[in-house]
Amino acid sequence: MKTILLAPIALLIVTGCSQPNATNTAAAPGNMSQDPAVAANTRPDGTIIDESKPHEHSEANAHDKPMDMAMISPAAGDSAATKGYKQSMMKMMQGMPPYTGDADIDFNKQMRVHHLAAIDMAEVQIAQGTNPESKALAQKIISDQRREVAQIDAWLQKRGQ
Repeated sequence: MKTILLAPIALLIVTGCSQPNATNTAAAPGNMSQDPAVAANTRPDGTIIDESKPHEHSEANAHDKPMDMAMISPAAGDSAATKGYKQSMMKMMQGMPPYTGDADIDFNKQMRVHHLAAIDMAEVQIAQGTNPESKALAQKIISDQRREVAQIDAWLQKRGQ
């Protein structure tokens, strides 16, 4: 009796999961006649990327839209540590210098801002964290990143940047 009842349910589950739905039929694999905008928002398996979900975006529009700063903006319910981490990320994203087209200059300028954010985050860890191993790592990051920022500053200064 159990086998008879479970077989139709299993069949429904399998068929339901394998049927295309409205969100993924527009970009079925092999459908080359689709709108280019749809193609740009399609995963290799043919499903559509949901742009409304955090961290889900297509390569085509990844750099066309500014980062959603609301995602990293401190919120009322955030812990002090979370607020500190989010503030360091916002500061970094807002402080990124424009690209010059010179790979070496761009690397150093972008990395400098990235390192400063790492220092800010490590300072939050030291102030808010409780784990001795994490706090020691944060202190090492601060020391290492400050040394590297000084190296970057010297490199940029030599090049009039």
